Amino acid sequence: MEPENHTKATLVDLLDRILDKGLVIHADLIVSVAGIPLIGLNLKAALAGMETMVKYGMMKAWDERMRAQESEARSQKGTFLSNGEEVLLTAHGGWYCRHGLHPAWRYGHLYLTPERLCVYQHPFERMLFEVPLTGIVRFLMPEDTPSEDGKVRELHLVMADGHIEKLRCTEASQLLACLDELQVGEGVTLDNTVWKTLWRDSRGEGPLPSMDTVCKSS
Repeated sequence: MEPENHTKATLVDLLDRILDKGLVIHADLIVSVAGIPLIGLNLKAALAGMETMVKYGMMKAWDERMRAQESEARSQKGTFLSNGEEVLLTAHGGWYCRHGLHPAWRYGHLYLTPERLCVYQHPFERMLFEVPLTGIVRFLMPEDTPSEDGKVRELHLVMADGHIEKLRCTEASQLLACLDELQVGEGVTLDNTVWKTLWRDSRGEGPLPSMDTVCKSS
């Protein structure tokens, strides 16, 4: 390959050429003091994109090993489920975390089984939220659900100890149907004024005031 002189080449062009074609460095370096050689360095290095490296037979074993590990990790997703535990519903969802300095929504996959409801974050293999179905007293819905994109619905779960957990789910209607079929708690539709009060409450703790007078059963 003959060298080329591009006076208008940019750093982006250089990086693109290195990643696509590759760069090979052969260097012999000798460090001398007072004319006496003390340190010798023989350097051979190759720099290129992984696709180019594998194409020319470099780092092929490493690439195959990494692909095998990733494939195994993906096949093990869902191992947080108990043996024989049936998944009734899977959807994209989120849980409002009130812990720490900055309460915020944390998103993952929502799973409903005959025993529990949970939100699991696959990339980090981390359980964000988990509750047994027997611990849910009622689930609250607004007449006009606050939603950022028109698809995600928000639900409030009232726990047996009285505190409230906030969830978001892309398949809210199916989730509510499954909870109703499993006879989990009581479905309640809130007046919008009451819902907005609960929605602004970042802690979501404490008993629901005058619930019987401001709610109507769904």
